[in-house]
Amino acid sequence: MTNLIGNLTSILVSRDLFSTSYSPTVSWKTQLLFGALFGFLFANAKSLPLAHTLRLLPSVNRLFWPRLFKKPKRASLTAESIEESAITSASPSLFSYEVANYRVAPLDLDVNLHKSNSTFFTDADISRAALLTKLLSPALARLGPADFVLAAVQSSFKRPVAPWQAYRVSSRIVAWDERSLYLVTYFTKPGTDGLLAEVDLRGGPAAVLDDKVLSKGVFATLVTKYVFKAGRTTG
Repeated sequence: MTNLIGNLTSILVSRDLFSTSYSPTVSWKTQLLFGALFGFLFANAKSLPLAHTLRLLPSVNRLFWPRLFKKPKRASLTAESIEESAITSASPSLFSYEVANYRVAPLDLDVNLHKSNSTFFTDADISRAALLTKLLSPALARLGPADFVLAAVQSSFKRPVAPWQAYRVSSRIVAWDERSLYLVTYFTKPGTDGLLAEVDLRGGPAAVLDDKVLSKGVFATLVTKYVFKAGRTTG
């Protein structure tokens, strides 16, 4: 038995089955393929499947964090509370912009090799969600199960956006009434922030599109209507 074990050990050692120096080589074609795949995924990161959902997660977290962990004092939508809140002047921060910078990825292109119209709505969705959750999450938490619901969108496409071209997405609250909240989202060339804010805050989307200088840098505008629901109450 001892001789048998010794012979088996000799055979295994002679065949280098316990060697740790084995290192398979990867061909240059395989390396090139993986490099191209990585580059494609990196260039299209915001347009890949499920990317839209992942980009919304920070906004979802901001919406539910005050409700789950801060436990604010509950408020109710009554005629008295609505009338009292209407007297209070709006904070300037309500009209601040949510700004993000992007480039047109290959998966964003349509058959004309321009940024597809549908991708404007995706970018605007991310921008609006970030804006509303940053500004309104604590107040919505006081109303209990209150959420903002998209009611309508009006879009105006002015200029095509070329492949890999940089563009800026800016959203802000424009106005509100007893039942609705209105937002505007601008798609512009980078570097127009100062003039955009000056003209927009003075006259809104119509003034921006009428401005001869600023309108040349506007790719598209979207005006969005939201309603808020707290249980069965819409307001």
